Amino acid sequence: MIRAFDWRDLSLLHRLRDRSLMLDSQQAFTRGPQALQNALLDALTPGRWACTLVTRPSTPGEEPAIAQVLLRSEDTYARLALITPGSILEKPEALGLLEALVRAAGQQGARNLIAEVEEDAPAFESLRRAGFAIYARQRVWRLVPGAASADGQVGVTPGSDRAAHADERDLWRRETSHDEIPINSLYLNLVPALVQQAEPPPRHTGQGWVHWRQGELLGYLNLDRGPLGVWVQPYFHPAAEGVDDLLARFLEDFEDRRARPLYLCIRSYQSWAGSALERLGFEPVCDQAVLMKRLAAPVRQAVPATMPALERSSPEPTAPFARAAAANFERRRLKSRTD
Repeated sequence: MIRAFDWRDLSLLHRLRDRSLMLDSQQAFTRGPQALQNALLDALTPGRWACTLVTRPSTPGEEPAIAQVLLRSEDTYARLALITPGSILEKPEALGLLEALVRAAGQQGARNLIAEVEEDAPAFESLRRAGFAIYARQRVWRLVPGAASADGQVGVTPGSDRAAHADERDLWRRETSHDEIPINSLYLNLVPALVQQAEPPPRHTGQGWVHWRQGELLGYLNLDRGPLGVWVQPYFHPAAEGVDDLLARFLEDFEDRRARPLYLCIRSYQSWAGSALERLGFEPVCDQAVLMKRLAAPVRQAVPATMPALERSSPEPTAPFARAAAANFERRRLKSRTD
């Protein structure tokens, strides 16, 4: 039996809390599993909807489980946040739970349901059987406070040689409302069309950082802060030069990196940035496949167009045109004989 989460399931959630499988990396690395907070405070959180479902055993041998989907009001996609215990995805009853989550997200207007999981995990095959398809791949990098870079220095400190030789024009600054259109343009030119169908351009929260040079936006870092860490989604134009220096300057100016880990998510279409992160002291955490299940499809239906000039008549345009063509042909034939 699958039903909505309520107070009767508090003890079950407490018992399963350490066996959760996080399928939203951004939440996992910044806030951790917050199934209880999301379920209880959903009504008090503006602009966000959370659906928490519970499956209880109906036959001997089945295992209870809890799953949660999150959707922001301004997004067209929902995220499969967590399933606990994660081992439920290896069992046949997982299909029914996933279908219930899909229906719940679709009823709230979501067009796609997204999940992030490692390809060698058992959950990957279960999601594929449930109709999820790969549309991108990503690697998550981490920089812990005090980590040493490849040159032996601890992070990048102000006054370092790298900073001293950096061009002042390469400085980062916080995004403003005037950067919204250039950021969307950078996203549309950089991100593959398949990914754009699943995820819209990043939200502008005022926490992101932009890099301009010669009147052109060449870099954008979309940030999300949480108690466990800071999540960064980078977008670099191919014309951006010295990505190592750009990231080093960002690390200098970003104070939060000294208090909590910094996570950078590098999608497959920007995998070339991984070498720069490794030289700056980042370490790879996981390689994941980004899966999507479509919840809606465009429906195309022919709509008859009205012609006001002909609505009250029944013209036969082919008859006069045919007579005129025949008359022209006869005149040409007679003229050719006289010539």
